[in-house]
Amino acid sequence: MDRDRVTGLAAKLLASVLFLLSAAGLAVAVQTDEGILSALFGVYLTGLLVVGVFRDLVDAKNWQVAFFGGVAIWGGYEYLVGGDRFSLLLAVLGVVMVVANLLDIR
Repeated sequence: MDRDRVTGLAAKLLASVLFLLSAAGLAVAVQTDEGILSALFGVYLTGLLVVGVFRDLVDAKNWQVAFFGGVAIWGGYEYLVGGDRFSLLLAVLGVVMVVANLLDIR
């Protein structure tokens, strides 16, 4: 098995595990009625990751705008709710990546 195939399979496995963990986190959030919106953002982002990895779309402009837009919104929401600097950093980086993609800066 060549290196590219192994890397692709590892990426698919990792994306799938992350999605399953996010879905489980959403189930727990719904049961406890806490952090549902944050868990939904996690499912959205990991779901996009799965689609991007399995359909080889992570280099596509539309996929990147959807993914990084989600990161920006999620980070902004978490910053407004909790006020921690990491969330603010995620929001800023998400916005920078969306703008870079829309302006085609690479």
